[in-house]
This record gives sequence, C-alpha cells and structure tokens, in this order.
Amino acid sequence: MENTKENGLANYLAVRAPQIAAPTIISTLLLVVWQVGVEVLNIPEAILPTPLRILETIVLRWELLLLHSWPTLSECLFGFALAVAVGMGLGILLALSQLFRVGVYPLIVAFQVVPKVALAPLFIVWFGLGMTSRVLLAFVIAFFPMVVNTYAGIQSTDPIMVRMARASSATRWTIFRKIEFPTALPYIFSGLKIGITFAVIGIIVAEFVTAQEGLGYLIVFSEGNVDTPMLMAALIVLSLIGVILYAAIGGLEKLIIRWDVGQKM
Repeated sequence: MENTKENGLANYLAVRAPQIAAPTIISTLLLVVWQVGVEVLNIPEAILPTPLRILETIVLRWELLLLHSWPTLSECLFGFALAVAVGMGLGILLALSQLFRVGVYPLIVAFQVVPKVALAPLFIVWFGLGMTSRVLLAFVIAFFPMVVNTYAGIQSTDPIMVRMARASSATRWTIFRKIEFPTALPYIFSGLKIGITFAVIGIIVAEFVTAQEGLGYLIVFSEGNVDTPMLMAALIVLSLIGVILYAAIGGLEKLIIRWDVGQKM
C-alpha cells in the first residue's frame, strides 16, 4: 500500500515538475534581465524601479498593501458572485427557451460591447461613491462570459441522449439536472475562470474612479506621488490575488468534475 502511495506521489511530481520549473526559470531570467538592465542603463527609480527595490517596498510596507488588498478582494468576490448567479441564470434561460433567446440575447450582446469604463461615471451618479457602484461595475464586466459559456455548455449536450431520456419518460427538470447541466460544467468552469479575472479588472477600474481605499486607489495615489516602487508593488499584489483566485477555481473544478479536466484548462 505504501509503495502504491509512493509511486502515485512520484508520478504526480514527475508530471508537475516541468509545469512548475518552466515558468519559474523563465520568470527568474526575466527578473535578472530587468534588474541588470535597469542598473546598467541607470534608469531612474521614478520611471522603472528594480525588482529588488519593489520587493523591498513589499516587505517594508506590507501592512499598507494588506490594508488596501482587503477592500479590493472582498468587492471583487461580491461582484463575481453576482455575475455567476445572474450569468448562469441567463445562460440557462437562453438555452432552454427559444423565445427568451430570440428576444434577450441580442440585448445582452449589445450591452457587452458598451465600453465598461464609460459606465463608471454613470454608476457614480446612480449609486454614489460607495461599494455598490464598484461591485456593480465588476459584475457587468464579469457576467458576460458566464452567460455565453453556460449557454454554449447546455447547447453542447448530445441530442441523442436527450431523446433517449424523453423516450424513458424523463421530465424536463430531470433531463436538465442529469444530462444537460453536467455536460455544461466544463464550459461553466471556463466561464468562471474568465469571469474572475474580469471581476478583478472591473474592481480596479472602479477604484480608479470612485474609491478612497483598495489597490486601485493605492495605484492612483502612488502615481500622483511619483512613488513608482509602491505602484509596482500594488500591481504585483493585485496579480497575486488574481492568480490565487484563478487557481482556486481550477482546484474547485477538479473536485467537482470527476473526469480529467487537465486537458480543458
């Protein structure tokens, strides 16, 4: 039994090692080139600080970065949750109702092409400078991938399976729950991974315009003070938040979907 576990661990490490090593090596080389290039060319810190200077800023001012990370993270998750609920609901309705699809889908597409940055001032007028306007901006940016992927996933169901289920007197709800929704899960998780990155972007755009806290506000504040190391540090923390949220959804996908999702990522 122990040999089986050891072999399983060895196989897992053998598969994961190249996936971890390749980006690590490339990132390290880029950081070395960045560090050496800035020092050799004598680029001012206000224009481009070195990676070591950015790391020093993160270490010395981690409390400030942590303080501004929490509003960004919490508002991002609120907007994303709203996008998931509304987006999946609309996607299901689009797939199951032809009348709804014909009447509503063109409106959803038309709304998607509206520049979302242009909505920020309008949301301020409607909802004020508080959390609501920022969450809603994250929502409108993130919900479209959920709509499209949910709709496409349900539409991808094998029609032969549906006909067989109907021939067995299965109800519409049973067909959806047992056949269509499980088939759509890989598509839905693809939408989730796209949506979470869009939600992060939406929150930052909103914080540029309305917030007095958050990483977006910290970036704007640092730019105004020509504090480029802090600006870059905030960008790195923001990137880490996005990567962690994306990885969390990927892990949830592997837990929920029993077949091999590695090919779909």
